[in-house]
Amino acid sequence: MRILFDQSVHDHKNRGNNSLLEVARDRFRTFWRDARLDVISISPYFCRAYLDDVHPVDPASFVERRRRFTLIFQLIPKPLWRLIFELRESLKRKSDEESMLKHADSGMDQGGEGGSEAESAQREKRAVDLYPNIAQYDMYVPTGGGYLCDSDKRFLFSLFDRLEAAQARGVLTVMVGQGIGPLEDLELRKRASEVLPKLDYLLTREEKLTRPLLESLGVPPEKVLMTGDDAIEPAYLARKDRLGNGIGLSLRVAAYTDFHRVHIHAIRPVILAAAKRYNAELVSAPIDSNDADKEYVAELMRGYRRTFSSWRKFESTSAVIERISRCRIMVTGTFHGAVFAISQGIPVIGLANSVEYRNKISGLAAEFGEEGCQVLMLKDENLEENLRKAIDFAWSSAERLRPQLLEAAKRQIEMGHDAYQKIFSLVEARRSR
Repeated sequence: MRILFDQSVHDHKNRGNNSLLEVARDRFRTFWRDARLDVISISPYFCRAYLDDVHPVDPASFVERRRRFTLIFQLIPKPLWRLIFELRESLKRKSDEESMLKHADSGMDQGGEGGSEAESAQREKRAVDLYPNIAQYDMYVPTGGGYLCDSDKRFLFSLFDRLEAAQARGVLTVMVGQGIGPLEDLELRKRASEVLPKLDYLLTREEKLTRPLLESLGVPPEKVLMTGDDAIEPAYLARKDRLGNGIGLSLRVAAYTDFHRVHIHAIRPVILAAAKRYNAELVSAPIDSNDADKEYVAELMRGYRRTFSSWRKFESTSAVIERISRCRIMVTGTFHGAVFAISQGIPVIGLANSVEYRNKISGLAAEFGEEGCQVLMLKDENLEENLRKAIDFAWSSAERLRPQLLEAAKRQIEMGHDAYQKIFSLVEARRSR
């Protein structure tokens, strides 16, 4: 059994996406203990430092990126490797990403509002020609993330090409842990409507917005399985017996979040006042390893005496989840900051300033309940007052809300396992032919 995992973005720097990959690996390992698991990677040392039982492969050829210094790699602890390769990967990343984007660009002139059957056939042939080695796999699995959206267009065309190449070669294709939309770009919709309906299964983390969107793209409803976010499970399993006394802080600085320094100036006084009011610890929990996220969280905590954070730029997802377990509530502008908290029974206040992030956090609220996952828009005129009220409500209601949040997490984990069981049954049925 050979499985190819694809995170769409292949640098392994986002802890939420890493967690989703880890869960996919673990769940498939329960079915096929001896399977060879390959991961598309432009940062093979990071990949091995986080997942030492998988094989990093080149994004175009799927040939394994052989490790040098094998004996040394086995002797040095993985946490030390993460530090050693931090500098190396930062220097190497630019050249590798340029190579990867050449494949992404190869698909960006193929879109348009329509297209004849002949044009579709030509695109399929081009995809097959680009990725002939994908035929060696039994299953191709784009793992969880929120990349099926307009803001990740530059990555999606190459992923769609890989999907199409796999489908043309008879490889089973399954997408797991997917957050989908907004998807309004005409080129992306056209390409998605050619590829996504041919999937064997598509596992989604929410239903309210996702199902109508997928139906508009022609994806058969029976192929869409609701599972919740795959990263719910490791956070749920790491939960403590009781809530902590911290206020968790997680922010994402990116074009698709539309989060800026002016928002720090607006929310910082409210958060510091709440921390003082409740004698709470402020807990830093950035999800991505980019410097801006850490700097913005540090700015929120500046001047407060009780803080808890990590000096490390790269750390395991389990370390972030463990730090969040110190919290009683979470104030977050990141999706997986919310997931890692709420799955431990910690109420969440989600901050959004873009349609994409409003949809992400609202989807989580639909599955866990709006009391346990409050959503605030940063553009609201009464943001400061609304945030103060939301923090006070979450703090005072945390004990009451915890059992229902944990029950919602457990329900979604069970749905996830049921969906993976369906994938296993489908694979075994095909292999027995």
